[in-house]
Amino acid sequence: MRKLRLILLTTVLTTQIIIASGQSCKKLADGQYNFKHTTKGHKKADFVLTITGGTYYIVKDGQRESGGKIEWWTDNCMFKLNGEHGQETKTTDSTDTFQKTFQSNGGTCYELTGENKFRLTYCGNLHITLSEGRIISR
Repeated sequence: MRKLRLILLTTVLTTQIIIASGQSCKKLADGQYNFKHTTKGHKKADFVLTITGGTYYIVKDGQRESGGKIEWWTDNCMFKLNGEHGQETKTTDSTDTFQKTFQSNGGTCYELTGENKFRLTYCGNLHITLSEGRIISR
């Protein structure tokens, strides 16, 4: 009986690992994407993201603001914008406690949550949703 349980458990775990390893998502291809926030209070954070290879730049209100490299995690459909001068999505709050909390959570990441949808979260604490929105390909 014990041997049967062990075989059954091994089979179930192996099946789950195979299924989980097949759950990868596609990166955003080279091109331009409008990021439109739908979360109240983040509407002014809308921007255009232009991707070329592993690099990007952001345009807000018609002005190029910044650029850098994209770090992708396709196993959980997330990416992080690493700017030319460190992480791109820094907070504008200058208080020490807030900065420490922000840094301890690993900075911000974008999670692709469905077809043409995103969620802005902390890389180190995925339980917190900062904003959500839609991605519109240009």
